[in-house]
Amino acid sequence: MPQPTSGTLTFLFSDVEGSTGLLRELGDGYPAVQARQQGLQRDAFVNHAGRVVDSPGDSFFVAFTRPGDAVLAAVSAQQALGAERWPGTAELGVRMGIHTGPVELADDRYVGLAVHRAARICAAGHGGQVLVSHTSVALLEDEEHALSEIEFRDLGEQELKDFHRPVRLYQVVAPRLGVEFPPLRTSPKTALDRVPAVRASDADRERAVSALREHSAAGRLTLEEFSERTERAYAARTFEELEAIGRDLPRSASVEQRRRPKRVTVAVLSNTVRTGRWRLPRFGFAFVVLGDADLDLRQAELEHTVTTITAIVLLGNVDVYVPEGIEVDFGGLGILGHRREFGRDVPGVPGTPLVRVRIFSLLGTADLWRVPAAWVGRPFREVIKALRPGPQGELPPPAGEGDS
Repeated sequence: MPQPTSGTLTFLFSDVEGSTGLLRELGDGYPAVQARQQGLQRDAFVNHAGRVVDSPGDSFFVAFTRPGDAVLAAVSAQQALGAERWPGTAELGVRMGIHTGPVELADDRYVGLAVHRAARICAAGHGGQVLVSHTSVALLEDEEHALSEIEFRDLGEQELKDFHRPVRLYQVVAPRLGVEFPPLRTSPKTALDRVPAVRASDADRERAVSALREHSAAGRLTLEEFSERTERAYAARTFEELEAIGRDLPRSASVEQRRRPKRVTVAVLSNTVRTGRWRLPRFGFAFVVLGDADLDLRQAELEHTVTTITAIVLLGNVDVYVPEGIEVDFGGLGILGHRREFGRDVPGVPGTPLVRVRIFSLLGTADLWRVPAAWVGRPFREVIKALRPGPQGELPPPAGEGDS
């Protein structure tokens, strides 16, 4: 493979986290584990046009001519390491950092701040985590097809050791890679670094809500999560507060694949339940004949900002559960039955979705339950028991909470 020369290159550093403790645990078995993890990483790097510059101990220093190759190599290496079965209870975690910048080639060595910055980015991460600088991410816009299954979670500006200017870092999110990690190992800002928070305008808040709406349509936010974050966005006073609301979301709301919407729910002489993270279509239908249907929208994913659910009920019952703060238009026609609403009718936050529920029943019942956000995991029976008496100022805590 030709050696990348001087110019703008992308560098990847990797390092085994907690290798000393791993050595103590495995003892004589550590050399075999070390050789295996090195082989898996080296294969991934070489297969994606990377040149291994150095591999001291448990670390790798690799150069790439294209940042997209570096990201794909890192993802491939992490997937291979994650799929490997290590001996005993050993957990081998490799952290990786990627950065792009200008360097000079002197005596077969790369010289430049870009090399040191890439090493610092690697050191800021945790085992299983891949961090990428903003410089590298900005160069990936023309490689969307090759990186279609990869997203970049914005972790904000971070202070790296020995660097005076902060660096915006992103975490690579890809199939079979870890998602949740502890805070980065970056240098805390001193009092001299702190600047007054920049106030957010109404237009800034509207843009934040618009972005949340797109992420909800892409399936990343449930109805309940969207309602809660929208309320926080309109209450935010500074840019920092707005950024925190969407910090765990990618910058682009586009998505290649989404859950298929559940358009029809049928309960004939049976009990049918829709709950959890299911995709709510623009127009949904429910048919209940001598049965019961529970439609739980609290964690549902939206396909549009306005959703209509039409239910035909004959000698049956349908219960619809929605989070507080979502605007609901509950109507229809009932003959020899009833249609009721329970829970607090909290005014909807501007920008939240509208859910239209139309019930047409004969000798049937239909109940709408407005459930507080904190009750996301509560079973139906517990929700009904607490809300049935009517609107309440404060709902009881879950079983086991508050017991002395």
